[in-house]
Amino acid sequence: MNLLTQLLELVYPTRCLVCQEVGAVVHPACRAKLSFLQEPFCHQCALPLRVEPCPSPLCQMPEADRYLTGLRSVLLHRGGGREAVLRLKYRGVASLAEWAGTESGQALHRFRLAEHFDLVMPVPLHPDRLRKRGYNQAALVAVVLARRLGRPYREGLLMRRRATRSQVELNGQERAANMRDAFGWSGQPLAGQRVLLFDDVCTTGATLNECARAVRAAGAAEVWALTLTREVFQAGARS
Repeated sequence: MNLLTQLLELVYPTRCLVCQEVGAVVHPACRAKLSFLQEPFCHQCALPLRVEPCPSPLCQMPEADRYLTGLRSVLLHRGGGREAVLRLKYRGVASLAEWAGTESGQALHRFRLAEHFDLVMPVPLHPDRLRKRGYNQAALVAVVLARRLGRPYREGLLMRRRATRSQVELNGQERAANMRDAFGWSGQPLAGQRVLLFDDVCTTGATLNECARAVRAAGAAEVWALTLTREVFQAGARS
């Protein structure tokens, strides 16, 4: 734990994501109140499903442009899940990263995917963003997840090679266009390995799909993604 994180923990002591009381990331009695992803959901993009076919931007794009093998999420992006993403992104709380990595590993066991991957890597930040923030929140969790799965952790091979505008005010098609060719590969060929990407949140899947494009080009046989939370994003809407 670095000095900045220690100071933040001192100023902002760990509070439960659900009840906000000091003492734990999530108190045992509060865990059942978290909105875990559960059936029914789309097994391609993890969107909670009420109708078929899946209306998500990722599932509606042409199959030739879809590079992700599949996507899963631990929680829906509301309540404690949304609070977890905000704390990770803006405070880098070490105890929260440990909790999120542990919950992510347990989620993969629930989805029967824990033994499926050859390596784990985080979605990278652009170098300018990384310098400004001081850490990559996805990497904080991904390194814990890799340890929990007993799989190699790789960082720095998948790179964000150009800065992109904020996705917040963009719809599904605009998000995909904004992220097009934003990532590149700087490592050795992957030679048929099955890769698990980790990010904090999925809204449309545009960022993850472009990461998967670069990882596939490096020779991966499959590219899956896991996110801590999944937003319920409507095609054509703005978030």
